[in-house]
Amino acid sequence: MPDPGTTDTNHILAIVKQARISVLCSVIIQIVSSVLYVLALFSLTSVSVPQKKITLIGISLFGIGAMGLCSDAFFHLLAFFMTNDSVNIQQDVVRVMNFMQTTGVVFLIPLLLPLFIGSLVFAIGLKKQGIVSKNPTIIFITAFLIGIIGTIIAKTIFRYNGPVLSLITLGLFAVGQALIGFEIIQASQKRMAHNDKIKLTAEINR
Repeated sequence: MPDPGTTDTNHILAIVKQARISVLCSVIIQIVSSVLYVLALFSLTSVSVPQKKITLIGISLFGIGAMGLCSDAFFHLLAFFMTNDSVNIQQDVVRVMNFMQTTGVVFLIPLLLPLFIGSLVFAIGLKKQGIVSKNPTIIFITAFLIGIIGTIIAKTIFRYNGPVLSLITLGLFAVGQALIGFEIIQASQKRMAHNDKIKLTAEINR
């Protein structure tokens, strides 16, 4: 989506109309990503490693966030359809989009926000279990600092309202989530190798 984070109805309709195919692709990618997130979470809950309470809370929040991510895709799909040449952008269309970007967002944010909070809680839980390093936690904290404090400074001091900080924040969360997955795979491989070594030693000692 162009200009992530903006809620100005007229601006959204204008920029989506300029990049309709890209917006449609982003909708499809976002829905597929949501499904993959949920599948990954189900896989994690079935891992033989005992889950601590904080890890389970992180997984639960992450799951709610995946629902929000999927819901957000349909906000974008609505904008994609409303900018079709067959649709006359009149007052009623603007009113619908304005509702989705104000009152509608009130329903979306409680679902979408846990995706980011859950990422941090999940990383902390896995770190306490010794499954991942502290690096994902550091990345998520950095993302929060840039997304909140960085945005406040940019708007109040530099009068900057562009998408750069939003893109950096989202990129850091993506990197942190990917790093969690990579480190979980590494930990799983080490655990399997250790178990195989124990089995081999037991067979030799028989």
